[in-house]
Amino acid sequence: MEDIGVALRMVGVSKRYPGTLAVDDVNFDVRAGEVHALIGENGAGKSTLMMVLAGAFDDYTGQVCLGGTAVGLHSPAAAKAAGIQMIHQELSLAAPLSIAENVLAGRLPRRAGLLDRRRMLSETRRHLARVGLELDPQTPVEEISLHEAQLVEIAKALANAPCILVMDEPTSALSRAEVQRLFEIIRRLRRQGLAVVYISHHLSEVLQIADRVTVLRDGRKVATEPVAAVTAAQLVERMVGRSVSGLCARRKTAPGAEKLVVEHLSRYGFFHDVSFTVRAGEVLGIGGLSGSGRSELARSLCGIDPVDAGRVLLDGRPVRPGSYGAAIRAGLGYLTEDRKTQGLALRMSVAENVLSAVIPRHCRHGVYSPRRGGGLLARLIDRLSIQPPGPGRIVSALSGGNQQKALLAKWLAADPQVLLLDEPTRGVDVGAKVVIHQAVAELADAGRSVVLISSDLPELVALSDRIVIMRQGHLIGQLDPAEASEASVLLAANGEGKLVPA
Repeated sequence: MEDIGVALRMVGVSKRYPGTLAVDDVNFDVRAGEVHALIGENGAGKSTLMMVLAGAFDDYTGQVCLGGTAVGLHSPAAAKAAGIQMIHQELSLAAPLSIAENVLAGRLPRRAGLLDRRRMLSETRRHLARVGLELDPQTPVEEISLHEAQLVEIAKALANAPCILVMDEPTSALSRAEVQRLFEIIRRLRRQGLAVVYISHHLSEVLQIADRVTVLRDGRKVATEPVAAVTAAQLVERMVGRSVSGLCARRKTAPGAEKLVVEHLSRYGFFHDVSFTVRAGEVLGIGGLSGSGRSELARSLCGIDPVDAGRVLLDGRPVRPGSYGAAIRAGLGYLTEDRKTQGLALRMSVAENVLSAVIPRHCRHGVYSPRRGGGLLARLIDRLSIQPPGPGRIVSALSGGNQQKALLAKWLAADPQVLLLDEPTRGVDVGAKVVIHQAVAELADAGRSVVLISSDLPELVALSDRIVIMRQGHLIGQLDPAEASEASVLLAANGEGKLVPA
């Protein structure tokens, strides 16, 4: 593409944590009017490099230039003042506050010293319109959906009129249609001259939206290339330093007896009259668009949310509705789609998180001893290749992919009869995805049952023995296993295509 000026140039940037050189002498530049993708495995240094840009550190080395001028970005305030906005994968919205208070945080309009509410609402509507939202600005963020909150986060960043916008996994909570709408927004911003850094594990997105791509591995830059000159396979090899095989390998199974039976389950306003069965050794995939009721169904199955009608049977015995503890004791496990706020205790260690679901097994005379779980913990850390491998490391210090593996290790330790997996590989790199897929296959091969909810269609198709489809809160049928494909799942989720009774 035509070089119309460099908006950002990072030269020889390094950042060291105690015992770890997270970013090692990296050169990185972004042109005005360009989308520059930054990719790499979890722990490759992407987030750390962008946190340098966002002013999170005052001890980095190297030089950062904006528009040809060297700047010191040693605080978030300095970065924002320089025109840098970063949209994190984990949203930074204040849930109890209104959309307007979030979008205009720190610069609410005032008149005669008082809040100008009319102007606040009109400005917020204008910013929301830029991302295609027509929500009431007075609505509390806690009352909107996750994908709506993701777009509100983007509107908040754009409201600050940035010259450089960093987007870290911005599509993690969006449906395919919403992703395409976001891409139209990004293309419009690119035409307006904005420099965009786009971080994603979805290589199909990178190839679709980016102009250039930079690959990091082990904290160092491996390559910067025009997107038009590379393939997804080549990018994967640059990311991991080897050829990756076994991703989404289809399983051959012979399911056993019925393990989980769901009969006419309803939670009014979320899902209605849902019935299905899962056999021992089977992976049942649940497909559907965002908002179809898949996650809400999983939360009710494991007792987190109540049900209004129907029942759940595990090995022929009823599971008490509305009780998470009873569901776990009965043999159900639930890996949530939101590992940071619902799945992990971020301030606790890997060991404490992994063993948290099996504490009663390691008690003697009512006294808990984590030492009794040491052997199990060591095996799971090795099996899932959790890096760094120290069981005493605080979970928040791990990369996103290793946090996800720690969450999976927690449920593998519990050894449930049925494991509900909600978006098990969201926001993880190719290498971590392979490890998680292998663990799911091994779990089913050992005779356990798995219910897989995933928006990653290749993953859903390849790992599932059967796929049922949810649409607008109803389970509308099952795909013929011989005809299951990404296209057939998408068609069925949109109310088209061929289905058979579940």
